[in-house]
Amino acid sequence: MGGHAAALIVIGVLYVVRGPATLASSALTALAVLAFFGIGQLVQIWVADAAPQVVLTAALGSYVFRVGLPAIALIAISSDPARLAGMDRVAVAVTAIVVVLGWLAAEIWTFTRLRIPVFAPPPDDPR
Repeated sequence: MGGHAAALIVIGVLYVVRGPATLASSALTALAVLAFFGIGQLVQIWVADAAPQVVLTAALGSYVFRVGLPAIALIAISSDPARLAGMDRVAVAVTAIVVVLGWLAAEIWTFTRLRIPVFAPPPDDPR
C-alpha cells in the first residue's frame, strides 16, 4: 500500500507543480514500478511453501523477467529517440524514486511489526 499511496501523491503533486503534460509520464512510471514490485511479491506468495530450490529459481526467474522485459522495451524505444520526446524525464525520475521509497518504507514498517516466533518446536518424544 505504501507504493500505491506514494504513487497517488507524487502523480498529484507533479500534476500541480509541472502541469498536465507530466500526468502520462508519472502515471506510466508509477504503473511500471508497481508492476515490478507487485509481480515479485506475487511470485513469492505463490512459491512460499515450496522447497528452497524452487523458491530461489522462481525468485530469480521473476527478476530476470521483470528486468529483461523493460530492458527489451527500452532498447526498442531507444532505436528511435523521437518516441520518448513526449516523456517528461524529471517526472519519470521523481516518480520512480518516490514510488520505490514508498513501497520499501511500507515493507520495512510491516516487517518490523511481524511477530514470528523464534524457538525450537518441542520434540515429538518427551523422553
